[in-house]
Amino acid sequence: MILYLVRHAEAVELGSPGAGRDFDRALTPHGHAQARALAEAFAQLKLPVDAVVASPLVRAHQTAVELLDVWRMDARPVTCDLLAPERLKPNKLSDFLAAVPGDRIAAVGHMPELGAYAEWFLGAADGSIHLAKAAAACIEFKNDPDKAAGKLQWLVTPEWFM
Repeated sequence: MILYLVRHAEAVELGSPGAGRDFDRALTPHGHAQARALAEAFAQLKLPVDAVVASPLVRAHQTAVELLDVWRMDARPVTCDLLAPERLKPNKLSDFLAAVPGDRIAAVGHMPELGAYAEWFLGAADGSIHLAKAAAACIEFKNDPDKAAGKLQWLVTPEWFM
């Protein structure tokens, strides 16, 4: 299995019009451009993705929709509450992702949870992995995703593809 951990793209500040709750923070125009640029980099490099799973928060969902749109996948993002802030349970999230059809899954979420999840997979020190907004990490597994069972293939920031 290959898991792409993707942090949502740039979002409006909390308290902006329409963003009275953290849940409702939408992508900025720059954030939409970041998500599209990441998706285009995947497409240009012919990186296969079978499904996209996203946090239910607006900014993560919008990032996932941008990815799917560029990849021309006739699908909607699969929503997973375990990708939401303060909801990470690595074993349960891994079980959820392993049950998603396909062997190449993109999971769109938030920091610090995505960094902690990557650390869990890699057996890395707490706080050692940070994903910038619209960054992506590729972690490969011989079998299903599990603790200390992953191998980091790459981690890129938006500067790499924009």
